[in-house]
Amino acid sequence: MLFFFHIALIISLIRAAHISPPRVSDTCRPIHTTFPPSSIPDNPHDQADFIAISPYGSYQAGGNGLELYLHRPNGPIKTMNGTNDKLGAGATMNSTFTLLRVPQYAIITFEILAPTIPGVVTAAILMGAEERDEIDIEILGGDPSHWQTNLFAPPSTNSRSMYGVFSSRQGFHEPGQNIAELHKYTIDWNQDRITWAVDGEVKQTITKEQTRRNGDLHYPSHPSHIQLGIWDASNPIGTAQWARGPINWKTTPQQVIAIIKSVTVECPDP
Repeated sequence: MLFFFHIALIISLIRAAHISPPRVSDTCRPIHTTFPPSSIPDNPHDQADFIAISPYGSYQAGGNGLELYLHRPNGPIKTMNGTNDKLGAGATMNSTFTLLRVPQYAIITFEILAPTIPGVVTAAILMGAEERDEIDIEILGGDPSHWQTNLFAPPSTNSRSMYGVFSSRQGFHEPGQNIAELHKYTIDWNQDRITWAVDGEVKQTITKEQTRRNGDLHYPSHPSHIQLGIWDASNPIGTAQWARGPINWKTTPQQVIAIIKSVTVECPDP
């Protein structure tokens, strides 16, 4: 789904905070974190594996993992024509390291509990550090028995990415399972194909050649950082419809919580 307004917010926050650019490694670096206390520094620096892009108070690291908060907008909220006139303030985390250097890619697993509130999106993304590559896991509160996969990459011949062309909607292994339960979502990315899995079961595979359109490849192939977030998809109308929103703040808690229990990066032999 389109992240235009979300990305613009992140970029402006990065610039405002003068955060150091992500570390770029020549090789994949294995990582496993359960986000213990103090793992997200109050003053961002490049010695931490993850830093907050959103303000202090939008997250908490501790014994329950990494809690990401979406807060209700201030003041009255008007809902008209399928959108809200205000958006809640969500949390965004970026890794300070980048993945990946050809020919070595990686396997990244996220343990996530997501809220089941229509209009709320929980996301675990590989985002291009310099190029606009993107590999997504998006979890929609309004569709609790499914989760979504997607990828974007601009072709070499022009600046346009093909949004939504490679997206898919996936279920879980057992009937009745939903996003509010703890699940392991995995992106296995190499130079030939990307697979998405949940709880060890592969649900979607896209090969490099399958991303060719009109002679151009749209396959992510540049160093990327990990981004974790929760956001309000109540506006614009296309985003709200996709997210089964807008959020009904009359029946929704003032603070909505998504939990990232762990992130694991594995580095298979190239």
